[in-house]
Amino acid sequence: MDQDTKVIQELQQLKQKVCHLEDLLTQQQNKKEKAGPFRIFLDAVGSLLFGLIVVGPVIVIVVGVLMVAASWLGKEF
Repeated sequence: MDQDTKVIQELQQLKQKVCHLEDLLTQQQNKKEKAGPFRIFLDAVGSLLFGLIVVGPVIVIVVGVLMVAASWLGKEF
């Protein structure tokens, strides 16, 4: 009988934790759905900075390597 009450208490605690996690999950989903203009602006700035800092130099390096390889083959651009 004592074990039954312990098991019931543990199940109640687990149920409370699951309910809390479900609440947190729904709050997180609501935050994702409500993208205001400020959030959109920050995403755009982040994408722009990523493009300038990461993608731009990579493209320059690739084009430079291709031009050096082409010059070794004797072709002009």
